[in-house]
Amino acid sequence: MFEIIPLALNRKRSPEHYRAMQEYIARRTLEELAARGVDLSRCHVVELAAGAGGYSRTLRDSARSFLATDLHPNPYFEEQGIPFIAFDATREFPLDAGSVDFIYTSSLIEHLAEPENLLRECKRVLRRDGLLYLTFPPFYSLSLVGGHMFKPFHLFGERFALRAYNILHGTAIESYAAAWQGYGLEPLTISDVAGLIRAGGFEIVDVYTRMSPVNTAKLPWILKDLLTWHACFLARA
Repeated sequence: MFEIIPLALNRKRSPEHYRAMQEYIARRTLEELAARGVDLSRCHVVELAAGAGGYSRTLRDSARSFLATDLHPNPYFEEQGIPFIAFDATREFPLDAGSVDFIYTSSLIEHLAEPENLLRECKRVLRRDGLLYLTFPPFYSLSLVGGHMFKPFHLFGERFALRAYNILHGTAIESYAAAWQGYGLEPLTISDVAGLIRAGGFEIVDVYTRMSPVNTAKLPWILKDLLTWHACFLARA
């Protein structure tokens, strides 16, 4: 796991540095999925919120067929020969019902004020017994990704976090919901996301901590959120 530290520290140097970090995470993710009996070489895989495309390169090379998606077009995907379409994951997906074997979504759900549509559409386009892989950083995590831009002030409540951030950065953000590039930032816990996934009609197959030998995502009470840097859900449609 410690190999990611230099990649994470350098991720903002350039888009390629960011993709290098994502590619490392994607390779480790495939190992974790294989240990749980998931073989993407037999799957039509769709990635939601593909962003910079680092995950996409690895997923494309591992899947039977692959489609990357994001809110906005990105010439990178065409340059790399990666199938891509742009659409808003908060609306109806332009995909046929039951046409997808595996959906990969990382660090998306915590930016959606109403994630129910995301999960409803994932359920619709997945074939029966298809799999959803969803990972996110718990908001109250003590890790570098916990609280996103508001760390470490997020641990003291929204009002204090906003005031401290605005003073330090000369901004005037009024709420978490208005904080993130046109979307919001929702203070989701592991239990919150588990409840959303189940309410969306999925069976949770496993919950675990990304790239960690210790599964902190199953610790009791608030401990699981404080000590988990990325919680991974594997759920069956």
